[in-house]
Amino acid sequence: MEQNKRERKKPRGSAVTLQVGPDGAVCVEQELPTGKPEIELHFAQMFCTDNQGMRPHFKRFGRFDNLCAQEENDLDFTVETDLGVKWLELAEFAPIQEVGHYKDSTGSWNGAELAELFKRLVKKKNGKLYGGSVILMVYATHDHFWVPPPIIRMMPSMLKDEGLTLEAVYMVSPHGTTTEAWPGDPDSEGPMGLGNVRLGIPPLA
Repeated sequence: MEQNKRERKKPRGSAVTLQVGPDGAVCVEQELPTGKPEIELHFAQMFCTDNQGMRPHFKRFGRFDNLCAQEENDLDFTVETDLGVKWLELAEFAPIQEVGHYKDSTGSWNGAELAELFKRLVKKKNGKLYGGSVILMVYATHDHFWVPPPIIRMMPSMLKDEGLTLEAVYMVSPHGTTTEAWPGDPDSEGPMGLGNVRLGIPPLA
């Protein structure tokens, strides 16, 4: 009998929230599941719950009900929306090849480099030729690898000539903040830019 059949734990980054109370500021670290299926279910459920701000996908699709996991080697989930049943495909944005390991990341990025890495991931997923009715949800488990809204808002222009067949693409932070990368939220008037960024909460003094 083969040993080591148990699923390997997936490396996780750090998702920290800064909470301010009467006793000052406190950093609270969010615990994520360890297995890939459990992490993906966690983010898919968070994506499909309309309980936070910055939820442009609800504005586009109306609702996300009856999330259903699919067989391995298939698209990840199906979900019912006001525009019909959609496929929900997940991809983690974790360019650890650029920094070596989660623990080696400083959170300091050149915005243009971060945008190119995100674009590369979207093109790779689009290259699988899933067809229509597929929503790509790119998520980050580490604060240092979340692509912030000003960069994501550049994506519609950066992806317009890439022949995307994906119906929509979203970036989701470790805490559920969602930004539409494709086709782009027409009502979003937030800042845009590819300047240098510092991601994550620095250690409190």
